Amino acid sequence: MPLLPEEHLHNRYRIVGLLATGPYGAVYRAWDKVAGDGAAIKEYRDTSVEIQKRFRAEARRLADLRHPQLPQVLDHFALEDAGQYLVSRYVDGVSLQDLVDQYGPLPSDLIVPWLQSACQPLTYLHEQKHLHLNIKPANIRVTPEGEVFLVDSGLPGLGVRPHTPGYGAPEQQAQGKVSPASDIYSLGATLYTLLTGTVPANALGRESGLSDLKAPREINPDVEPYLSIVAMRALSLRPDTRYESVEAFSRALERPAGRPAPQVSTGRRTAEPVPETAAAPAPRVATRSRVQIQQRTILGLSILLIAVLGLIGWLVSSTRRISCNNRKARKPPRPSSRPLSPH
Repeated sequence: MPLLPEEHLHNRYRIVGLLATGPYGAVYRAWDKVAGDGAAIKEYRDTSVEIQKRFRAEARRLADLRHPQLPQVLDHFALEDAGQYLVSRYVDGVSLQDLVDQYGPLPSDLIVPWLQSACQPLTYLHEQKHLHLNIKPANIRVTPEGEVFLVDSGLPGLGVRPHTPGYGAPEQQAQGKVSPASDIYSLGATLYTLLTGTVPANALGRESGLSDLKAPREINPDVEPYLSIVAMRALSLRPDTRYESVEAFSRALERPAGRPAPQVSTGRRTAEPVPETAAAPAPRVATRSRVQIQQRTILGLSILLIAVLGLIGWLVSSTRRISCNNRKARKPPRPSSRPLSPH
């Protein structure tokens, strides 16, 4: 049974919650009471002496890794009749799986930079002769600051090949020989899920002919054709036909020259964030509105002034005509020049 919230582990770590479970153990979010910080604890439920030796060697190898996009390994220990535990720094943020669950298929202008950023720590792992073997949307996290982390690395040194259905390469699922090409398959499966909102068909089912893998563009017509091709190549059942390296996969994610970017609504999106310390510029729409109001006010006042002046002129003219008529009415009649006729 998984550890419950508020349980204490190794007299140091307080369990906060369960992050993931699998056939070999679980991953917990915990609080380090000594360091006063969050931690992620991977539990591997195998108490055999041989596994304990392998686990300690694998934990030491992971603790030697140093990359800004990989959570630092902080501690490891074994508990009798319980299992092995690997403690690393907890990365706060949201996983790409959370985003797919909330929004469905994501736009390519978000997917590409996220995956290209995740390729950087994976390239570092391969340079250190270390495989991840657990790449999936749930293990790529974006922090509140926008940094991308690759979390929850597998433990290939233990001799097992854990995987999540749909994301594990066929050689990984068959417990065969794994290589960097196995991680590239998982990258392709992650790209497929982000583009379509669905997990690709399981590799062993495809090999046996029980299932078929549809191209991402057949599921989501909005997927750019070149990204559909990239995902299908990375998901090849044969390791030698996938991309030759993680760097090659990352380059393939770049939009080909001359291909227009997809139309994305920009009504609520800005190209660059405005610094918090910078004063917000005056809205242009409001400025134009004020200018229009001022112009309309001046025009209205001018018309009103012309009307008033016209009214005054009309009144003056009318007054003069009335005065003139009155003077004419008061003037006595002129005597007649004709003589009076006698009676």
